[in-house]
Amino acid sequence: MAFRHTRRTALLFPALALARTAEFEQVDLFRQGDAGVHTYRIPALLETRRGTLLAVTDARHENDRDLPGRISILIRRSRDRGRTWTAPGVLREVPEGGVGDASLLLDPKTGRIWCFHAYGPPGIGFNTGQAGAVAGPKTLQVHAIHSDDDGLTWSVPVDLTPQIKAPEWRALFATSGTHFVTSKGRYLVPLVVRDGDGKVTARNAFSDDSGKSWQVSPAVAPESDESKVVELADGTLLQNMRNGKRRLTARSRDGVHFDAASHDEALIDPSCNAGMVRYRHGSHDLLIFTNAASEKRENLAARYSRDGGRTWSGPRVLHSGPAAYSTVIGLRDGTIGVLYERGEKHAAERITFARFSLKWLLRE
Repeated sequence: MAFRHTRRTALLFPALALARTAEFEQVDLFRQGDAGVHTYRIPALLETRRGTLLAVTDARHENDRDLPGRISILIRRSRDRGRTWTAPGVLREVPEGGVGDASLLLDPKTGRIWCFHAYGPPGIGFNTGQAGAVAGPKTLQVHAIHSDDDGLTWSVPVDLTPQIKAPEWRALFATSGTHFVTSKGRYLVPLVVRDGDGKVTARNAFSDDSGKSWQVSPAVAPESDESKVVELADGTLLQNMRNGKRRLTARSRDGVHFDAASHDEALIDPSCNAGMVRYRHGSHDLLIFTNAASEKRENLAARYSRDGGRTWSGPRVLHSGPAAYSTVIGLRDGTIGVLYERGEKHAAERITFARFSLKWLLRE
């Protein structure tokens, strides 16, 4: 059984203004107050196998806070690499509680698109979930839906929590943004876990059977939080994590257990979710990283690495004002797409899609 996202809020969204140069363009997809929604947050972005862009975000109806709250998930689609977009549609909403913190994953072999997200029953969020159960009204849950028709219709939700939550943990959720499938066909979805002692760590949920069953890795590093993972050319996994004022990184050779983590002094950060992708096009094989490159939530910038994240370029700034969460992908035409939070007075005023050329990024 599947459901089709609706467009019932479409007429309430104003026209969009596209900022464009030969090598850089960006457009606001969601703006605070549109359609009577208090705040839009938490960007997720994906290019389907057919070349359609999907932009997904939280619609936080009553305030800008996380779950628990009245939150639904919206989607917009673009068939021309972000120049024009469909009207917003409701990807998922629930009659009680809320859903949010979406992430997207493409299975490159089948074309199936996955959307992982949190479901909070009334009163339940990351700070109020309780240990002792892997299901039910006191548990923050990880749900998954999928689409086999380019994001037009989606399956009914499946609750993955019983497979991935240890009973003693208080809460967990999948990191928002964009995730990937390894060269060996493994789905990798970074998690944030609050254990029975209240300690927060990054882990990875993984599936070796195309999402039918799931396992969870040990904690990647102490006091780690939202993260992104990439697979390097030699099969090593590099995990880049939120942790204070510098990004925390760790590497794994077996795809499950990670070496001791260390801070990357080049990657200044305000303790905020970020984006990272391995970019391969033509003769180029780079890592691209996006974040609010400051100790405050401001200055959304992109960097690149030619040596597997050992060193990084200087930042190329997309927006120098208030900014927060971002996610980044390489597009099949060789350009780069970023979906991020930005504003003029605070970082949650808009969700903006930016597309730029590699030439623009490489020009430091």
